[in-house]
Amino acid sequence: MKISKQFFFSVAFLAFASSTTNVFSADPAKAKVYDDVIVPVLSAKCYDCHGADKDKSKLRLHTKAALLKGGKDAGAKIIVKGKLDASELYYRISLPNDDDDVMPPFDEDEPHNPVTAEELKVLGAWIMAGASFDAKVADLKGDARKAAEHVLKNLPKKKESSAVSLQPKLPEVPAANAKVLGELRKMGLLAMPIAQNTNALYVNASYAGNKFGDEQAKKLSGVSTQTLWLNLARTKITDAALAEVAKCDKLTRLHLENTEITDAGLAQVAKLTNLEYLNLYGTKVSDKGIPHLKKLKNIKKLFLWQTGITKEGVADLRSAFVDAKAYAKLEADRDRLKGEVDKFRASKEKEVTKLDEELKKANTTASSKEPVNEKCPVSGKDLDATKKSVLEGQTVSFCCDKCKAKFDKDPSAFRAKLKDFKPSETYAKAKEKLETAKEAVDLGVEEKQGVLRSVLVQLRASGPYVNLGWEAPAQEK
Repeated sequence: MKISKQFFFSVAFLAFASSTTNVFSADPAKAKVYDDVIVPVLSAKCYDCHGADKDKSKLRLHTKAALLKGGKDAGAKIIVKGKLDASELYYRISLPNDDDDVMPPFDEDEPHNPVTAEELKVLGAWIMAGASFDAKVADLKGDARKAAEHVLKNLPKKKESSAVSLQPKLPEVPAANAKVLGELRKMGLLAMPIAQNTNALYVNASYAGNKFGDEQAKKLSGVSTQTLWLNLARTKITDAALAEVAKCDKLTRLHLENTEITDAGLAQVAKLTNLEYLNLYGTKVSDKGIPHLKKLKNIKKLFLWQTGITKEGVADLRSAFVDAKAYAKLEADRDRLKGEVDKFRASKEKEVTKLDEELKKANTTASSKEPVNEKCPVSGKDLDATKKSVLEGQTVSFCCDKCKAKFDKDPSAFRAKLKDFKPSETYAKAKEKLETAKEAVDLGVEEKQGVLRSVLVQLRASGPYVNLGWEAPAQEK
């Protein structure tokens, strides 16, 4: 009963979430950045996989302690105070929607709910300011504060699951004949209501495998009025069985992957005018079947991996669902924006590399020959003036070569023992310039990627989602 339970609880949760959204919006003058802005974003877009009930990649984000702890791979680097580049959470949610590593991930079977430009700007500003859980919205400056106030007024909502989205579309149909259902189940088929309080059925013959063929498919006619979802994947059916499938005129989801159907069979599939999801993975269909697929005017997701359908065939298919000129413009905008992001990053990286070299030079160039320390930072003994190193533009002396070698290997391990140590003015200025340049790169790339994300969302929404395999969805090429 997995499907019906999932559907029931999804509907119940959606009703509760919808009734409470924005009720607890905080006063901008009193609101905290983390509690009142970031938490609602994480709750709506991250907790399903990284919350109290699930810890994908051993990562939970629903408490402050869990957030700071991080996950299996990133660990504490999930948030690195003052550093966007090193903060895994910021990096993953700032990726373009078509990136394999973007979070929240794009799932072809679920609606996508990406972090918005305003939400990302607030998170970035919060991290750069030290990621304090006590920071207030009023402490933010300029665009970051405006973004926070925008989010407070437009708190994000959870996107409903595909099961919930089907709820208002369920047709009213009479109950299926109990004897027919019994016969289907004896054949090894799963036949069950899609949800509670409905006679609409989910029928799955994939468990029967080779035992289910064209002859057995004739039994589907007994539930043709009730069947809304049908899974015939990995069975022995051929094109002949699709004449029976075509009788299920209310069908919205159809799995035919890894069967022997061909382009000829698609003529029967084309009769299923309510079809929204069609999986043809691993079948013998080709570009010759495209005219039939064009007739599926309600199709939203189409899987064509490892078939004879080419990219050219997909382009022809999409022409039946989109405004060709508008789609071409979106593709041109996508390519242009990707180029702008790459060009901007490349140009700024040259500047960052130059400033990084200046910092390294400032780090190894002493502002004075006199040591800043009175005792050896390694042993605590008196100094030998001939044993010296340079740290952050300041001369540091040691008692012996052995201590000098230990310090040079890992200066950070002994830096705290240099009482009242301060880097040279030259080093401090070089470091500030480098950090400012890196922040400018992060913010500039984020801004441009925000525009790019908008275009990618429009592309994905233009006509059905078409998947040709691991390369990428066809419409995002």
